[in-house]
Amino acid sequence: MRIDHLVWYSAELAAGEAWFSRRLDRAPAYGGVHPGEGTRNALVSLGEATYVEILARDPAQDPASLDPEIRALKGEGLYHWAVGGVPLEEIAERARGAAIPASGIVTGGRALPDGSRLGWRLLGIRDHGFGALVPFFIDWGASAHPAATAPLGGRLLGLELFSPRAPELGRLLTALGLDFPVTARQSPGFTATLESARGRHALASFDPLPRGFII
Repeated sequence: MRIDHLVWYSAELAAGEAWFSRRLDRAPAYGGVHPGEGTRNALVSLGEATYVEILARDPAQDPASLDPEIRALKGEGLYHWAVGGVPLEEIAERARGAAIPASGIVTGGRALPDGSRLGWRLLGIRDHGFGALVPFFIDWGASAHPAATAPLGGRLLGLELFSPRAPELGRLLTALGLDFPVTARQSPGFTATLESARGRHALASFDPLPRGFII
């Protein structure tokens, strides 16, 4: 089980790409659009199976298609994160065993700029009240992992979660098989530390913390 990707939101894709280009070893590469969702993205790899997705508004789509939470975000920051490397059925079983509400496993996909198709399966945890502190889970199936095709910009050193309900959050994550440090703080949030040839860089979540991607 590992961090599959971090979702960094910036209203303008060019601004998000520039933010990472100044800090990492390679510039992000355009990833494509999310039809019907009002967004597009760019990707930069942090290793063999971990990457950053820079999520931004797609000016070619109707702004009304944006999720209201995304439409209301100001500035840029970490929006959510995903965990991979474990069968989704196992996560679903862990959630059932701990009486943790979870979505069903849903299938999705989209066309890439080169004409190929990227497919995935997702599972989300629901009704926990911790917003984006709790990740969603992803399985890329037969598709090439996006980290393997995106420019390598650096590596992920770690992720730290903050919550005024740290013990409760820690128990929830442990029940799902996740082992990430949770620190007690008055305001919830999370940070990721990246390293490149240009040094170490801390990525911070939005404040207030978003609810994140809901499945």
